[in-house]
Amino acid sequence: MVEKLRDRISMLDVVNQIDVSQEKETFGIPKQVVVYDQKGLSDDISDALNILSFPIIAKPLAASGTDASHKMELVFHCDGLLKLKPPIVLQEFVNHGGVIFKVYVAGDHVNCVKRKSLPDISEEKLKRCEGSVQFSLISNMSMKDHKAEEGKYYEKMHLEDAVMPPISFVTDIARGLRRAMGLNLFNFDVIRDAKVGNHYVVVDINYFPGYAKMPSYETVLTDFFCDIVRKYTKQDGKLDSVVH
Repeated sequence: MVEKLRDRISMLDVVNQIDVSQEKETFGIPKQVVVYDQKGLSDDISDALNILSFPIIAKPLAASGTDASHKMELVFHCDGLLKLKPPIVLQEFVNHGGVIFKVYVAGDHVNCVKRKSLPDISEEKLKRCEGSVQFSLISNMSMKDHKAEEGKYYEKMHLEDAVMPPISFVTDIARGLRRAMGLNLFNFDVIRDAKVGNHYVVVDINYFPGYAKMPSYETVLTDFFCDIVRKYTKQDGKLDSVVH
C-alpha cells in the first residue's frame, strides 16, 4: 500500500475509504482535480474552475521521491494556472487559521502536534494578489514574496492558543488509515476548516516520516517496538510482516 502514498490522488482516496464515526467532528479531503499533460492543460483548467474556487494550491502529482515533489504553488488567478507544468494536482485552498495539525502514528500510539501553516486569504487579499507564489512544504511557509504581510499575520496569531482537535477523533482517523493502508509508521496532516469549525481536512499522508520533531518520540518509538516484540513472541511468523 506504500505505492498509493507516492501519488497525491490515490493517497487521499485512502481517506475516503475509511469508516470512522463522524458526530461532532467531521473530516474529508480537499476538492481537487488532476491535470495529466500540457496538451490538455487549458481544457482541464476550465473543468477545474467549475469545481474549484481561488485560491488554488498546485502540487506535483508525485508525492515523494524527488525534491520537486515538494515544490508547490499557491495560485490566485487563472493566468497563474496556465503557467503550471503537469502532471499536477489542483486543490482548493481552505482557510484554516494558519495552523496545521501533524498526527504521528506508530502502531497504536498516536501523537498530534500543531505547526504554523499558510495564512488565511481573505476575499480582499485575493483581489490584490496576482499570479502565484511558490513554496515548499505547507508547514514551512516559505512564501518569500509575502514575508512582510506574513509577519503581521503571525504577530496576531498565537500558535499556543490554537485549539487541538479531540485526540479521540484523530486517533480514530489514524486507526482507520492503518487498516486501509496496512501501515504502522506514518503521519498525516490535518487542517481545521475556518468556515466550519468542527470540520477537518486531511491534506497529506507520509510513510515513515521523521519523528524527531514529535514530542517524546524516543518513548513512543520504544513502546511501539516493544509492542512489536511482544506480538512477535506470541505468534509464529516473520517480524517484518508486522513492521511496516
